[in-house]
Amino acid sequence: MFDSEKMASSSEFKCVEFAVVDKEDIFFQVEHEDLESDDFKKENNKCFQKMIQIKNNRFLVVDEDVLTFKERNKEQCKADDCRFNIQVYRNNDIDKPRGSAVILSVTSPCKQTYMVCCKNGDQEGVSAKPLEQPLPDQIGSSQHEAVFFMELIPGTSQYRFESSLLSRSYLSFEAGPDAELMKLVLREVPEDCVDENCSMRLLAC
Repeated sequence: MFDSEKMASSSEFKCVEFAVVDKEDIFFQVEHEDLESDDFKKENNKCFQKMIQIKNNRFLVVDEDVLTFKERNKEQCKADDCRFNIQVYRNNDIDKPRGSAVILSVTSPCKQTYMVCCKNGDQEGVSAKPLEQPLPDQIGSSQHEAVFFMELIPGTSQYRFESSLLSRSYLSFEAGPDAELMKLVLREVPEDCVDENCSMRLLAC
């Protein structure tokens, strides 16, 4: 589920009251509306489905809560586990134009999961969590575990995804213990540096 504490913005800027009506209705009541709000608002007409590909014809796949890159042929790419719904949000933080704010999710016949940043001890990573309610219309914070900034890499047709929660940390890939296994990870990248392992293609399903 989305964490209401992470979705509530700091009182330094405004007061946000969060309420849940039944299980599927979520709304926010914002006080001090004369102040600028740093938040994300869902763009209802901007949700599209793509496959995420890296080198060697590998596609990002959700297997339970694990995100890995696997080789897929044209027929295998029809499976739901590699078709990502990319929901765009309007970013009201005008000081940081860092690409399009998005939430990535996958819908399978049994369940829907969404991609989030997570911590395992001192290590930051990324995993898939069950989506137990619809994506929120508004997130009352400029940082959230499930929001990434999708940016077209200049001079290419590839994209990279920066975490809104962990600045300068990007979705990336690295080899696992098995040479055939490529894992999705979060990688910290210095400013003005391009890391090829963060470059990904978005392909039509």
